[in-house]
Amino acid sequence: MKSTDIRKNRPSLYETALCLAIAKARQDELRWEFFIDNLSQICDTFADQIAAKGTAPSKQSQR
Repeated sequence: MKSTDIRKNRPSLYETALCLAIAKARQDELRWEFFIDNLSQICDTFADQIAAKGTAPSKQSQR
């Protein structure tokens, strides 16, 4: 099984970030500015983790 086959069945990091941001915003009275802040923080965290591990899709395609 190719790694691309596995990724088709999993939500993307962006979809996951959206779900997490919505859930957190609901805890914070579902205000738009909370949702945007949450999404920004989650995406930044994902990006930092990907950069630290060196697993960015652009880096994987070069291998």
